[in-house]
Amino acid sequence: MILAALVLLMIPELDYYQPEDEPPVIFEIMEIYSAEPDYDSMIVLRNTGINMYDNRLLSADIYLSRGDKVCPVETFNGHDFISTHHFGVQTMGGSGCRNSYWCTREKVSLDLSDKSIRPGDVVQIDFYFGESTDVISSDTYTLN
Repeated sequence: MILAALVLLMIPELDYYQPEDEPPVIFEIMEIYSAEPDYDSMIVLRNTGINMYDNRLLSADIYLSRGDKVCPVETFNGHDFISTHHFGVQTMGGSGCRNSYWCTREKVSLDLSDKSIRPGDVVQIDFYFGESTDVISSDTYTLN
């Protein structure tokens, strides 16, 4: 009986024994700043993956723990971002958005609208590439 249980645990094809796959953390939330009185919020992200990404094709959704979708980010290319509609992100900066590619270890900062993020909020950012709706990277950060 013990041998049979061990054999079942070693068979990787059985989906009900496999944990659900979660997207990796390629674009890590390094820091979130939000201070009184206006709670002017800034998110600092870094490409911690091993690949560079065409930042024109990267997009993201930013969520708060209270279930709110703070804003979408339509592109991470700084030049293209300037001409898009801004829904909660006022400005974008950093080496990852200056050229055509967001390379390994480069950072991008997102200056959000005032009062977007408050202390105690858990922020989640889901990244997408191209037209796909599959999340390629996801990270969460708790603002203390």
